[in-house]
Amino acid sequence: MKVGTLYVVATPIGNLEDISIRALETLKQVDKIACEHPDRHKKLLTSYGIHKPLLQVSAANEPNSAKGIVALLLRGENIALVSDAGTPGISDPGKYVVELARQQGVAIVPIPGPSALTALLSVVGESPKDVAFVGFLPKSTAKIKKILKTYQNLDVTFVAFVSSFQIKNFLKILNETWGNVEILIGREITKVHETWLSGNVEDIVVSDLPEEGEWTIAVKKWAREKEAKG
Repeated sequence: MKVGTLYVVATPIGNLEDISIRALETLKQVDKIACEHPDRHKKLLTSYGIHKPLLQVSAANEPNSAKGIVALLLRGENIALVSDAGTPGISDPGKYVVELARQQGVAIVPIPGPSALTALLSVVGESPKDVAFVGFLPKSTAKIKKILKTYQNLDVTFVAFVSSFQIKNFLKILNETWGNVEILIGREITKVHETWLSGNVEDIVVSDLPEEGEWTIAVKKWAREKEAKG
């Protein structure tokens, strides 16, 4: 029996019009779609008239659900793996499904598209060839400090995802650890309430920051070097 193909499909991070033609064609042609939250993903599918059986893959059940998905692939079904927004496996569920599929000899095809990480890097204003992306930061202040100290002396642009309830605390920790560095922040990128802030940490931390949405933060390499010399 011919083994199916796993398509890792990037979906919009906010604006539904950011979906690619290739992604839409893939979602239309596969047998099933594996997603984080079926109810949320139906909004995208309904917008484009796509009706496919949905399989749930969340961070809590991914190791177990990966087995079921790979079993379907080995039976010859083609499956698209998506996250709630953006690219699966980039701070979203997907890594277990991909790894198990690879171990079983399943063909894996990425369908690239929207990502908060690449969206931010495209407007940083310096070459992003040396980037340290740490994904979502932990809740613990001690763990955040440990991460910052690990990357403090590396010659890279530092990028992290920060939840709204963490943003103020993170900026204070950043200021304490790295000094009054210059940063760029994108909030709710591509969505209705998209916000961009840039400047020194001390100026931004005292501003009125909305307590909702997700933030993507970049600390420029040259800004850190300037702070260290200053």
